Amino acid sequence: MSNGDKLFIPTVQRALVLQGGGALGAYQAGAFRALYEKLREQIGSGDNDNTESLFDIIAGTSIGAINGAILISHFLEHRTWKGSAERLEDFWKYLSTPTPEISEALKQWKAEKVKGTNPSIASEEAARRYYSVKAFYKSGIKNVFQPIHPPKQDKRFCDAENQWLVYDNEPLRKSVERFVRFPIATSLERKEPRLLVISVDAKEGTTVTFDSYEKEKGIRETQYGNSLLGKSIIVKYDEGLNIKHLMASSTLPEFYVYEEIDGRKFWDGGLLSNTPIRELLEAHKRFWEKRIGTQNLENSLKKKGSDNLDYDDRQGRAQRIPDLELYIINVISPNENGATTGEDFILEDIDGVRDRKMDITFSDGYDAKTDGLFTDHVNLIERLISLGDRDEVIRDRINKILEEYTPRRFSIEEVKKNIDILKNTFKIVKVVQIQRKDDNDNVSGKMGDFTSETINKLIQDGFHDALSK
Repeated sequence: MSNGDKLFIPTVQRALVLQGGGALGAYQAGAFRALYEKLREQIGSGDNDNTESLFDIIAGTSIGAINGAILISHFLEHRTWKGSAERLEDFWKYLSTPTPEISEALKQWKAEKVKGTNPSIASEEAARRYYSVKAFYKSGIKNVFQPIHPPKQDKRFCDAENQWLVYDNEPLRKSVERFVRFPIATSLERKEPRLLVISVDAKEGTTVTFDSYEKEKGIRETQYGNSLLGKSIIVKYDEGLNIKHLMASSTLPEFYVYEEIDGRKFWDGGLLSNTPIRELLEAHKRFWEKRIGTQNLENSLKKKGSDNLDYDDRQGRAQRIPDLELYIINVISPNENGATTGEDFILEDIDGVRDRKMDITFSDGYDAKTDGLFTDHVNLIERLISLGDRDEVIRDRINKILEEYTPRRFSIEEVKKNIDILKNTFKIVKVVQIQRKDDNDNVSGKMGDFTSETINKLIQDGFHDALSK
């Protein structure tokens, strides 16, 4: 790249992280609407709504990936974020359905409720949710899933009682295609947001990140596995992300069959990374390391040859990877006492135990303490290195240390120098977390509660929670 054709490197990029959680994803629709309104006001876009940088990156798992795809698809189609929040809410209203006929199922619950002798009896709203989800699993939801009959028989152990009722996700596939224009292929040069979709390779047992940005001109692919041991796996999608990548991120084991891409079988990304911050940070680092160039990053750290570098100086931090602002919308409650009563208790009935188990399994949230410590380390390192700015002797000593090998150079990992660790560091300069909390009517099947009453409440809860941040 010539000096006359420099690529601007922003000081900071803004990323949105969307957690997986089935029907709870409706909460993200409301939260996004509030974030959109607040950020647009901060950016000062006015009536023109020229908010190209509302979010530079959206990383999502499962339903979070689907929500992210709808938002970015809207941006690509209209070249603006305006209307994206409404589009996402329309999607959720399309998925939702009235409460099914459950009066017969409620008879025993009503009889117990009338007696007034059972202190553990569920509330009317909790019973509505519980029996609605049971009805959905029996008969399906028009725009989400349908049971496949007859159930699969056990051909391995020949156990007649071990039947497997699998569900068809074709209705959800068609619903997503109704709201997303595929393929999703975005570009930094065109000032388009990046979409990261997180899945799991079922055989390898590792997370896989599908990326809407090119690796090189005309090439979009995901590489994972151990390349040093010759076990690298490459999945290509040069045209961009398609519906199969979103379904690969949303294929819950046992409930659905595998989603297959290029002969490989994928499962729901929530199994290993339901809050894909780790994958976001890694993808951010790799993208900018490739774009800026290893030599430029090293020279910037050593403060050498700055006049000949290909990229613009970013107010004293030339040729550095942009820092990140993180906006995280979590739909899984990590704490049981997140209920509105504030009571410190754990339900001990089977549904309560299942619910708590699911929350713990899928609530891998953001570790503010760890990332805060990392940012502090980066700040300290930058200050120490800057001691050589006005002293050539100190500068030479610092550069010599940077070229030394790390103590771990004899491990199976790639041999690294100190500069290899430091050259691609960046800071998380802001974190905004919007956290959904369980209410007192919570049930274990909440991820499958697509009733209109619940979906509308989730949207409103998300909006009000995000507005208060």
